[in-house]
Amino acid sequence: MKWKLKGSFLSRLAERYPKAILRGFDISSKLFPAPETLPANVELRVMDVKCPPPQTEYNGYDLVHVRLLTVAMSSEDWEIVVRNITRLLKPGGALQWEEGNFADGRHLRGSPESSVSAARFIGSLFRESLKEKFAYGWNTLPQIMRTTGFVDVVEDIVSSDRVAETRQALTANGMRAMCAWAKYKMDRDAPGSLSLDKLQELEAQAREDIQSGCYVRFDIHIVVGFQSA
Repeated sequence: MKWKLKGSFLSRLAERYPKAILRGFDISSKLFPAPETLPANVELRVMDVKCPPPQTEYNGYDLVHVRLLTVAMSSEDWEIVVRNITRLLKPGGALQWEEGNFADGRHLRGSPESSVSAARFIGSLFRESLKEKFAYGWNTLPQIMRTTGFVDVVEDIVSSDRVAETRQALTANGMRAMCAWAKYKMDRDAPGSLSLDKLQELEAQAREDIQSGCYVRFDIHIVVGFQSA
């Protein structure tokens, strides 16, 4: 069985399915771990999912798992990407797409003593700057998948904070992503970007917020559909 996935998720999946062939794809190899650190049945490759895949990858996968592409997508990209993924799947193969509704993300207090001001400020900048991208994708995927020929399409929605034990790690990961986005804007002198000193100050305060119990809440949409057999 071949599954197309990406990131550290693959290593965890390899433990559960040691006989599966697991391949991860990203647009760049910069964040790939060293090959020798990966399980024997995991391989990472470079691919731009907005472009048609190489013909050598056609009809090769039982399952394609996609997650968290919203920031990199325009409204026109979603159908293009879904159509590209159909080329990867075997007849009867499945697409599982996980996306967050970050437009409604909020940082909350875990206790009366929790601080939240820096985390909320960074979160508000992130949402406002990317509000157009956050307006679609998570809410249009089911219809796009049906339109492009997927059958038995189902959607599930869960809250990011549903497991208390994972709240801190998930919030910290999200904050790192938002601060990296802020630094990207700063490096390009984009309108509304923060100074380096201000960004570093806010990032340090946000870490303290999270340590005090601040956590993020947003809806996670998981859409699954199958290619016709």
